[in-house]
Amino acid sequence: MQMEDDAIIAYESTVRKTCFYSNLIFFICHLAYLLFFFLTGIYILAWLNLGNSILYGLMFLLVKYGKYGVYAVITGAEITAFMTFATALCGFQAGFHLCLIGLCVLVYFSGYFSVQKTRIIRPQYWCLMLLALYIFLYFYCLFNPPVYDLTNWVKSFLFVGHALIVFSFITIFLYVFVRYVLKLEKRIKTESRTDKLTQVANRYGLIEYVEALDDKNNYYLSIFDIDDFKLVNDEHGHICGDHMLFEIAEIAKNNSLDDFVSRYGGEEFVVITRIDDNALNKIEDIRRKIEEHVFNFNNLNLHATVTIGVSKYDEGMSIDDWIMKADKRLYDGKTSGKNKVVF
Repeated sequence: MQMEDDAIIAYESTVRKTCFYSNLIFFICHLAYLLFFFLTGIYILAWLNLGNSILYGLMFLLVKYGKYGVYAVITGAEITAFMTFATALCGFQAGFHLCLIGLCVLVYFSGYFSVQKTRIIRPQYWCLMLLALYIFLYFYCLFNPPVYDLTNWVKSFLFVGHALIVFSFITIFLYVFVRYVLKLEKRIKTESRTDKLTQVANRYGLIEYVEALDDKNNYYLSIFDIDDFKLVNDEHGHICGDHMLFEIAEIAKNNSLDDFVSRYGGEEFVVITRIDDNALNKIEDIRRKIEEHVFNFNNLNLHATVTIGVSKYDEGMSIDDWIMKADKRLYDGKTSGKNKVVF
């Protein structure tokens, strides 16, 4: 189905873009670290960041070829290892440990968007490990002086810089996540109110639409079904019947873009039409166009007719009453010859 294909494309696009821009930011950050540690004379971290910069440069290939699971694991391991090592060398006040907090968000985000059913390490285990590591680093730095005794302004600069990076990352990832969830919620709501076969509204979509109408007195409700549809299924199979249902829904939907069309169940459809001088002609057009349409299936040219019952809303009616009123007209049409509109 087109709706499902669009959802898959949107999902993959979200994952790909998020991984690409995250990797770009990680790459730039490590280049900035490289420059900073060379200028401050901490060469062991400078060389380490040179290697990390090369690593993130190569990981653009993982993103390009859709290896998002591998990318997430390597990124998580690299950030964890580097921030732990940097905290041990430069002390707690330099703020490297803050990135471990930000990594928790990244881990859960990556886990949610994982394209694999089974993950190498589940997000909750990553976070427990990061919490234990954070506490360990705190007490390690409390009882062990840093290897590199940075000046206060450098430590303050690093702490503020790391705080900005972490808060920015948390904000960006939560924004992407919430935006995706809202789109997903909208798609689920749409799908729950759409008939999968015909791609028009289903019964729930119909009820929601009618309940939202403030001026029901200004609308006709028409219900129609395919005459002798059981014979089509019996003689040509249910796939042929499904093909006919889809095309009939298309005819009804394209007859007037102002009308609301839904599949009520089986071979029954409901059309809501605003009352004007041309309303009954539009309803008659549905019947006529279906009668004239040639349904081509497996080199067979088939024809079909429909009987339509039309009702006007009476004040105080429930939705079921309105539909039953139209359905009675439909029954009258069926028993008096079919292929007609009964008002």
